[in-house]
Amino acid sequence: MAINNFQLGFTEQSTHQVPIRNRPDRYNQTPLAQRARFEVSEGQRPAEYFAPAKDLPVLQKDVTTDDYIVMPKGKIVSSARLLAGSANVSQFTTGSGIFGFTSAVTGNAVSYNEDESYFGYDEYISNLLIPANGGAATNLYYTGKDVLAGTYKYDGVLAADGDILTSLANAPIGVTFHDWYQDIRGKYLNYKMWPDGGHVLCDWYVEVPFVVEDVADSGGQVAGLSGVFSVQATAADNYARRAEFSAISDKFSYLSVQGSDTFQPGVFIQSDAIGNYKIQGNLTANRTAQTVGKLVGIDTRYPKSGLEDVLTYPGSRMPGSQTGGLPSFLFEFIVACETAEQIVYGTNYIPTIEDVLNYAKSGKYGIARIQLSVS
Repeated sequence: MAINNFQLGFTEQSTHQVPIRNRPDRYNQTPLAQRARFEVSEGQRPAEYFAPAKDLPVLQKDVTTDDYIVMPKGKIVSSARLLAGSANVSQFTTGSGIFGFTSAVTGNAVSYNEDESYFGYDEYISNLLIPANGGAATNLYYTGKDVLAGTYKYDGVLAADGDILTSLANAPIGVTFHDWYQDIRGKYLNYKMWPDGGHVLCDWYVEVPFVVEDVADSGGQVAGLSGVFSVQATAADNYARRAEFSAISDKFSYLSVQGSDTFQPGVFIQSDAIGNYKIQGNLTANRTAQTVGKLVGIDTRYPKSGLEDVLTYPGSRMPGSQTGGLPSFLFEFIVACETAEQIVYGTNYIPTIEDVLNYAKSGKYGIARIQLSVS
């Protein structure tokens, strides 16, 4: 179909009023056209490839695989830089390589070159994950679990119960969204637990159990231990103090609230000394390099949907009659906290289902919902 353009008033002209641009010189490109990529990925799970530091103390054992976990899901993490072509460089110290196994012939620890060995680091891994510590140097302690796991320290010596790994002051770069296993690549000829690396979470709406520390709690304390039981780690903790709540911090990622904290939606959240959550200042506090997000919701309204009347069996890990209707992770967190506290106070009290539900209803325990914003 022809387009009728009779309404356009064309007239013959000898000179164009609008200039014509000359064709650019195809061989004279600007530096802008030669630059490498700028956008890498979205920021929720940045496409930065990490591996856990090889000398981290282990926290718990996966009974399904007999492998050990060094950072459970939800822990706040920082990272330490790897330098290409050098010995293993971590935030903690330097060594001559990444130690893999004890020779069955010589009995000595054998190390691998981090760049050239099959058991070295993937070439796209330039940083190693370590627990965030709130910006203050802190000690991480090896335990009897490391003895059983055969954990190597940075110098190739097997860790002993009570040995110390000093973590320098750091800042958070993300949060783990799955359990991170101990790096045992090269320990066995025929076994590698996990892929060469993974990613962290920087921007998401998440939930963790919380506990309001009972500073008024009175009871008979065990001599030499802290007078008030607390699950919030500090840089000043010694081995005995950390051991008080290791059964909790090794398995759960949680928010610990002190009696003097401003505990209401809107406050900033940061890491304690070992990667768990704590309140950062009050409602007028400024965001800092340690900020990992903001507290959005505090939920103690349990049980919900009549789940307390749904029959479940012990150990099912399903919300129901065996959890008082509470989510299983909250129920297990409360039991772990109350049991550990009573051990410190020298009693053998184990809370009942009714006790656990009442603790939640009282507001001492619940679920904190946090908008992560690690940037």
